[in-house]
Amino acid sequence: MTTRKKEGKQEGKQEGKQEVRKNMRLINKKCYLRDTFMATDPLVSIITPTYNHEKFIAQCLESVLSQRYPAWEQIVVDDGSSDRTGEIISQYNDERIKYIYQDNKGIMRLAESYNMALQISKGEYIAVLEGDDLWPPDKLKIQIDAMRKSDAILSWGRAEVIDEKGDLLAVLPDDMEAFMNLSWEQQLCNLLIGNPMHSCTIVCRRDALQSIGGFKQPEGLPSVDGSTWLELSLIGNFLPINAVLGCYRRHDNQISSAMKSSMIRAGLYSVEFFKNIPADVRASLLDEDSDIATRMDRKAREIDYYLGRAYLREGRWSDAQRHLLKAIREENLPSIKAKAILGILCGLLKRDLEGAASLLDRRIGPY
Repeated sequence: MTTRKKEGKQEGKQEGKQEVRKNMRLINKKCYLRDTFMATDPLVSIITPTYNHEKFIAQCLESVLSQRYPAWEQIVVDDGSSDRTGEIISQYNDERIKYIYQDNKGIMRLAESYNMALQISKGEYIAVLEGDDLWPPDKLKIQIDAMRKSDAILSWGRAEVIDEKGDLLAVLPDDMEAFMNLSWEQQLCNLLIGNPMHSCTIVCRRDALQSIGGFKQPEGLPSVDGSTWLELSLIGNFLPINAVLGCYRRHDNQISSAMKSSMIRAGLYSVEFFKNIPADVRASLLDEDSDIATRMDRKAREIDYYLGRAYLREGRWSDAQRHLLKAIREENLPSIKAKAILGILCGLLKRDLEGAASLLDRRIGPY
């Protein structure tokens, strides 16, 4: 080998070593920065309940790993999945992801899974991300930055509604400005009439959640979100943020699709909640919105129509007929009664009401 070739080879080796050293310095710098930020930023504990989410759990975990805010832990509670969910989760070696497998308890004991995760969590903040949902990469940074400047106990924002393939179906709420700068009373009225918040967008303070006894799941309801946020609303302010802070996936296997009637019953909980709120809170609400009691009464009467409509989708024809007849007898609006009558006819034909109701809504309005 000539001297020139030897020198060229040595120079190549030297350049390679310098490149390795450069890369190592970059890696060490990134690790140092991440550890520094994690040491100074408040920890966020992410509660992720999952069950048979093999199609979606990887996207869920990847969306957390992609967060620009690094100070988090993710507590994944697997309610006895029988598919490859656990196998997929085990492929992630990040120490911030904690995987807990339990025998199946079912959706009616969902609060037990949430509260177990809450009990072992270490974060100052709690976020919710179910195993079939995902987050945009700046979600935590936006919310934690905002909450550190606010006395709010909970923040929330817009959600992209996506289908099983990840295609965008909608962004909700349509008009986020309608929820900005509201009084505490107006905020509570909105929650009572119709919860606009998707859980995948929510971050709340852990001490506030613990002060109400953790996540709430009234008997017979397959969810913890609406009831928990109502309880929290009595002890502090919420902070709406006009940004997309979560992606909620809509698919046929999710509970909200399979148990429509049970989800509708959650509306009854808000009616009972309003009846039982302290007298001073009720007075304050009426001062802010004198029509709230009337609107809650109307909501209670309309529940039978929506239950009947849900039972039609589930093929429970006799249950549907019973509730739709009640909706006709109640002092409901003419449009509700018209759709209830149509629902009875659909039940006799063993069909659901969805297409016909949508057509009526376009012609005469939903109310």
